[in-house]
Amino acid sequence: MKRFLIAVSLVLIASAAKAEGSIGDVLKQIAQNNLTLKALHHEGEAEVLDIKAANAPGGLSVEYSPFFRSGYSGVAESELVVSQEIQFPTKYADRNKQAKMQKAVGGKVYEKNRRDILLEAQLLCVDVIRLNKTLAMLGQRLRNSETLRQMYDKRMEAGDANILEVNKVKLDCMEVQTLVSEAQNERMLLLQQLAELNGGKPVAIDDVEIPKFQPIADFESYKALALASDADIQMAETMLQSADMNVKVHKREWLPDISFGYRRNTEQKEAVNGVLVGVSFPLYSNSKNIRAAKERRRSAQLQVEQARSAAESQLRSGYQQLVGLQQVLDHSDVKMMQESIELFAKALQQGEINALEYYTEVNSIYEKLQRHIDVHTQSAKLLAALHKNEL
Repeated sequence: MKRFLIAVSLVLIASAAKAEGSIGDVLKQIAQNNLTLKALHHEGEAEVLDIKAANAPGGLSVEYSPFFRSGYSGVAESELVVSQEIQFPTKYADRNKQAKMQKAVGGKVYEKNRRDILLEAQLLCVDVIRLNKTLAMLGQRLRNSETLRQMYDKRMEAGDANILEVNKVKLDCMEVQTLVSEAQNERMLLLQQLAELNGGKPVAIDDVEIPKFQPIADFESYKALALASDADIQMAETMLQSADMNVKVHKREWLPDISFGYRRNTEQKEAVNGVLVGVSFPLYSNSKNIRAAKERRRSAQLQVEQARSAAESQLRSGYQQLVGLQQVLDHSDVKMMQESIELFAKALQQGEINALEYYTEVNSIYEKLQRHIDVHTQSAKLLAALHKNEL
């Protein structure tokens, strides 16, 4: 039992001694080390480069055709054609704009995923702090139970206590040990999840106080600001702008491609030189491409509407839950509960109540304290989600 108490105390002391394990530090690390974000950055760059590569002129074409004639030694006639095909100049300008728009889309996709990953990490951090706070409370509870166990061992030897009271004290010590082990295991799993978000690198969360977020005084004003900065809506709107640009690009695809070059024909060593000029019109395929682009534009418009509806619904639902939890917290008197535990301990030591009565009351208070920690954590997580676009 003493070894168990020492181990728990060392964990709590070590956690309190470190200052680098704050939520802010962890989020900075994850923003730099997350593999998904790194992959998205490279993917966005690749998509822009693909558009720029497709917008470059094609390669120079060189064709040589030798002709042979019966009764004539060697090449009787030959044809050399050197040509270059380019698209109508305005197409290149349109595709340059399209590349810039695609870069903007990639940036919004990155920002949206960055926000979601950092929010996930932030919520995990809040849960780790909940467990840090729970472990601190359990450590105090375990020390109190150990003190009572020693006291009842002495009373038992003096004949001033019965076996039921002694066993009750020992059972409580065992129960608290189990709760500590469960909390430590859950904390370890959460830290593993944070390490995965951090590119496989371990992180430390040493805070023991639930973080405070900016309260929401006026929901309607807050909602307007939140929707204006929502990453999902901004990403959908940028994708709609890209779809508009795509429609414009396809509408101008009817403009001809131009080819020009040099032609040289020889007949029995006499050469004729000429210029090659040609145009090609996409008469048959472009109408379907335009229709496809318009369909994608309609899809993008619907996604904007869906993003707005989902964002507003999440804000309202989260705020309503937050109001209910805040009412529970307002009626929770933590100081009074902690003082009550001390008063019951004194009453037990002075013989005013027995161990069975003590644990009936005190365990009920500890359950209420744990419920307060859980509700406080849930409230903090709701506020974190409501402020997610500030990450």
